[in-house]
Amino acid sequence: MGTCDHMDVYFVRHGITNWNKEKRYLGHSDIGLIRSELSQLNNLQKVLSRLNFDHVFTSDLLRCQETLAYLSIPSQVSIDCRLREINFGDWEGKTYDELKNQIAYRNWLENWEVYSIPNGESAETFKSRIDFFFYELFQQAMETSPAKILVMTHGGVIRYLVSKYVSSRSFWDLTISHGQGIRLTFEQQKGEWVCSSLLAVPFQEKEK
Repeated sequence: MGTCDHMDVYFVRHGITNWNKEKRYLGHSDIGLIRSELSQLNNLQKVLSRLNFDHVFTSDLLRCQETLAYLSIPSQVSIDCRLREINFGDWEGKTYDELKNQIAYRNWLENWEVYSIPNGESAETFKSRIDFFFYELFQQAMETSPAKILVMTHGGVIRYLVSKYVSSRSFWDLTISHGQGIRLTFEQQKGEWVCSSLLAVPFQEKEK
């Protein structure tokens, strides 16, 4: 197989959990999906079934694996803990109202890349594990020529990747619902992979 100079990566946020519904911070806590809400993934399932993915990657957390299982995508799947959400430490399971009067929390909202989560994951650690995953993905693309990749992951991971590769978007700019996603198109230019196109939430189109 030849080398690859073009790759579409589809990022999908997992389906909804009880903590998501209650607007509680959910990082590394391993909580499954709300079974009664699974039907909300049906339109996503129809859209993805029309795409032929060369490979699928997923976070190892239950909510991502359950979403992927429901979608039943016929492709080789790799489970990778580097695709986890950020670890919210002391804020796991807490809501905005429960945290809003804490100085550490307000500082983190103001600049999440500078201020760390108490007993949680720093921005540097969070970003470095995702960056390393993508470094390996791009290296693989050079060897095996995948043209279409699906990544089942979490809201914070998608926010970070968009802010990294799309200069016009900041971390807090992007809002992505559960069971929805985006597509980033990467092209190799002068030996580096750059994002040439972003298609925001392409899975919200209703079936006719």
